[in-house]
Amino acid sequence: MRRFSKIKKFILFFNIKTLIIIVLTLSTLLITYFSYFKYKDLIVEQLALNKERLLFGFNNDTTPNLIVLGNNYIDKKSLVYELKTKLDEDKNYNNLDLISNVLKKKNLIKKFIITKTSNNLITIKIEEKKIIGLLKIENNNYLIDEFNNIIETKITPNLFHLPVFIGKNSNKNASVILNLIKESDINLNYLSFSFVDQRRWNINLKNGVKILLPETKVLDTLKLLNKVTSKYNILNGNFIEIDMRIYGKYFLKPKIN
Repeated sequence: MRRFSKIKKFILFFNIKTLIIIVLTLSTLLITYFSYFKYKDLIVEQLALNKERLLFGFNNDTTPNLIVLGNNYIDKKSLVYELKTKLDEDKNYNNLDLISNVLKKKNLIKKFIITKTSNNLITIKIEEKKIIGLLKIENNNYLIDEFNNIIETKITPNLFHLPVFIGKNSNKNASVILNLIKESDINLNYLSFSFVDQRRWNINLKNGVKILLPETKVLDTLKLLNKVTSKYNILNGNFIEIDMRIYGKYFLKPKIN
């Protein structure tokens, strides 16, 4: 009996010890998981920086190598080429003021930090402006930032996912309509927004559906649309037009095959 009791105690101790190890392991994994997402950008940035250092660390060229970090929309290769050309013309390859002046002229850059990492390595960390849409003026496209300012720059393919705003002064109200959509919790796969007579919006979806919004009480209307489409799925493409210009009502125009 004593022997059985000792075995039982050993098994109990082993199970408790195993449980503690499992709990500690899971806790460590969870902490690691959430820490990764919290510091993901910093980790990716450091990996990119270390990669560039390995590639350029033993380069003995006169012109310093430039590392650009933080870019999403700016063409890094074009920027580096422009900066190197300017440095070559200046003959002063440590002229950080020259680099700063070039960066200040880039409309997409909000702020930047230039660091001379080593004798032949300069790191440029940039923060771009938050872009919310494209503006169409006489067949020319411009960018709209989060403050509804127009930015004139080259439109590259990585910007094509942004919605297009059409109509006079549509950029001045771009952030307003986007914030109202977000606040209403409705999921709209929008392609473009038309600002009609500078008074109200039409929302054009990627599946060809057009939503006509009223001049006022837009948030209430979007909430109504969210409620109706959740119940009847009216945005699936069977109706090409959802007319909600009269407050509290909606009229559907069916798709004719």
